[in-house]
Amino acid sequence: MELVNGLTSKKKECLSDRIHDKILEMIIKNPPGEEQVLTESKLVELFGVSKAPVREALIKLCSEGIIRSVPRYGYVVIHMTEKEAEEVIGIRRLLETEALKTSFLKLTEEKISSLKGQIDKTVSQSDMNLWDVWDDNAEFHLMLASFSENYILLKFLRECMDMEKRVYAQHIWNSRSSMDAPADGVSHMRIYQKLVEKDLDGAIELLHQDIQDI
Repeated sequence: MELVNGLTSKKKECLSDRIHDKILEMIIKNPPGEEQVLTESKLVELFGVSKAPVREALIKLCSEGIIRSVPRYGYVVIHMTEKEAEEVIGIRRLLETEALKTSFLKLTEEKISSLKGQIDKTVSQSDMNLWDVWDDNAEFHLMLASFSENYILLKFLRECMDMEKRVYAQHIWNSRSSMDAPADGVSHMRIYQKLVEKDLDGAIELLHQDIQDI
């Protein structure tokens, strides 16, 4: 596993992405209800990097609604309510259902095989952390949705999954006090099998279950 300035990752090649996930991890591990203020200078010192990747990570976290910038003060963490988390998951369910219905009749063997390749790649990996597991999960769902060739839908789905990443990580931390997460690919394999069988209703049902289980 690659080690860069104390940040471990075997998938992410962009330093700002690694810093993004490390900051998000700090936010998730912070006691609930406690105000958390981040500053660019302290993060630069903590990670031992230049300002640019830290700034990029903070901008992305702002765009995801995780923090907000307060001039001459720092970045304040925005707490997501359970209702808001459920709303994000609900919107994602609508988007992915529409994408699958749109693409179902146009699914070629090549497209379905590419899903199988993505699943096989996931289950063959070892020593994965929570962020790796989430990235593989997002890759599967975004690949499946991309078959609809509706790129506006895909843009909104990607934004939903960026927001849901925090919900997923918070759930894992709260339930296990750990940033490790299993990745067995079973639920994705079941969706794949329904697509092979040309069972749209079955695939949608399993898709909804997989989204809700997160």
